[in-house]
Amino acid sequence: MKIDVNYQSLFRSLEDTFSESREKLLSQIVFNTPECVKLIDRTGTLLDMNDAGLALIEADDWDSVNGANVYSLMAPEHLEKFKSFNERVCAGKKESLEFEIIALKGTRRWMHTTAVPFVLPNGETVHLAITRDVTWAKRREQELCLAKAKAESANLAKGEFLANMSHEIRTPMTAILGFSEALATQVDTPEAKESCEIIRRNGENLLGILNDILDLSRIESGKLETEFIPFSISDVLCDIYNLMKVRSDAKELDLQLHLAEDLPSLVVSDPTRIRQIIVNLVGNAIKFTNIGSVKIYVSSSKLKSSEQGHSHQLKFLVVDTGTGITAEHKQKIYEPFEQADTSITRVFGGSGLGLTISHRLVGKLGGNLSFKSVIGRGTIFRFCLPVDVVSDGDLQNPVSLGHHSSEKKDNPEAANPLQGLRILLVEDGPDNLRLISFLLRKAGASVTSHVNGLEAVTCVLEAAEEFDVILMDMQMPVMDGYTATRHLREEGIETPIIALTAHAMRQDREKCLAAGCTEYLTKPINRKELLDTVQRIGMTAPDKL
Repeated sequence: MKIDVNYQSLFRSLEDTFSESREKLLSQIVFNTPECVKLIDRTGTLLDMNDAGLALIEADDWDSVNGANVYSLMAPEHLEKFKSFNERVCAGKKESLEFEIIALKGTRRWMHTTAVPFVLPNGETVHLAITRDVTWAKRREQELCLAKAKAESANLAKGEFLANMSHEIRTPMTAILGFSEALATQVDTPEAKESCEIIRRNGENLLGILNDILDLSRIESGKLETEFIPFSISDVLCDIYNLMKVRSDAKELDLQLHLAEDLPSLVVSDPTRIRQIIVNLVGNAIKFTNIGSVKIYVSSSKLKSSEQGHSHQLKFLVVDTGTGITAEHKQKIYEPFEQADTSITRVFGGSGLGLTISHRLVGKLGGNLSFKSVIGRGTIFRFCLPVDVVSDGDLQNPVSLGHHSSEKKDNPEAANPLQGLRILLVEDGPDNLRLISFLLRKAGASVTSHVNGLEAVTCVLEAAEEFDVILMDMQMPVMDGYTATRHLREEGIETPIIALTAHAMRQDREKCLAAGCTEYLTKPINRKELLDTVQRIGMTAPDKL
């Protein structure tokens, strides 16, 4: 028997069956996926949503939200943003968005949605999106942001505290160190002179600890500044040697400085920080060495052109025959406030910050600080720094921190270096006012004093005779030094103004200069630095030239 088969009809029937099966399969996938899948038209009307989406918006079933407007679910602060997002998607753009909803039962949820334009059978383009609940991640992000803000606030508060502490300690230290030095020149007995020296030495130790704490705070907050300038490395090292020789001689140690013959004359780096690093390392070596020697070795080598962008490398070694460092303490030697042993603080003193600061400073200058140590035999600290070498012809303003003694010349004005200078001293602290006035008058100056900026401005504007120099404390009641200086400059007063401040950070110097000050001195005031600065600035006054 012959059977007629209409293959075209059969294929069409099979195609329809497969198409229906495919649509059912896709429909099942969409409605069973754990992510919210939804269709929204241009006006925000909800056209369809799977079960995961209904659970997300806290709907009991589809019928309860069929035809509802999703805009009613938006948190007020996110409504306009979502409307604009929906319009762009329905206009043919694929986009993503994070927003917050208030579900039907009041739960607030953060959503992340990715939407694409979808064309319905009737030709209308709508918004097809997959949305997931990111509330936990968002809250975690907010908690981290809050924690970061709190940490930054705490760090700022710490910085302000340290700045204020610095000011409050440095101000009385001026009187303590200054009067102990002045008193030492007025007493005759060895016991009295020794007492003055003990006061001075302990005051400087306290100041050193304060400076270490401030440096560590700057490093931790990322505010420690470096200045890369040309300077003589040999001058810096010789200066350090002369400084530390006093300490080594007091312990009868042999301090040696060995400079390689090929050491460059002038290099570019930060001389202040290099000096600080080596002083810390050599100071520690002397402190922990009772018998033997402390040796400093410095050499130089050329770098390959590709290495760190610098032409040379300086290698520093500080070698001592001291107590050494035990294996258990080597791991934490660079941690703040750590000593190799808790008993060390009692025996040797110190804050435990020197190595921490040196380690971080070496890193900031592009090097790495390492050490080797054997108990009972000594320790070697080693670090290398990349530098550039400049020739004398390339150097515009060479900087030298080394001060080598030269043949002294007789100077008839040495006893009274400020003879004939008229100075206005503005200082609210009675002890510092008395001390600085004493030092200036003893050096031959004529001193007029006031205790706040308002008095100083009035005095200068009404004075019959101009002053040669104004010494201005920057922290005073009634009117501070910054305001007083600005007022004087606005009135056309060109008299040199030297700022006196207990704030010792670079931005404080810049703040003083920006206010109109000519120079800047930090407390505690060093007598020689004070007199040298006043003489240098005062002798440039027009009537002194």
